[in-house]
Amino acid sequence: MIQNKTLLRSQAGVRLHRIEDLATRQRQILFRVSTHREVQPKLYPDEAMANRAFAREVAASLEDPVVRGLIARGDLSPN
Repeated sequence: MIQNKTLLRSQAGVRLHRIEDLATRQRQILFRVSTHREVQPKLYPDEAMANRAFAREVAASLEDPVVRGLIARGDLSPN
């Protein structure tokens, strides 16, 4: 499967990617939210849903002690 992956947003270790499947005749676009927390990356078919999930995950990550430790050490940027 050939994919084109584009980073749309990144904050507090949370990333929002736009993933376009280039191998099929009908173009498929999905959005993936991934994090440093122990939560599996999630796929969304709609960009608005993905943006809401991204915002929720950023808020949760900023409360997570492990992520806060990474930010305090300078390994992650809160912005």
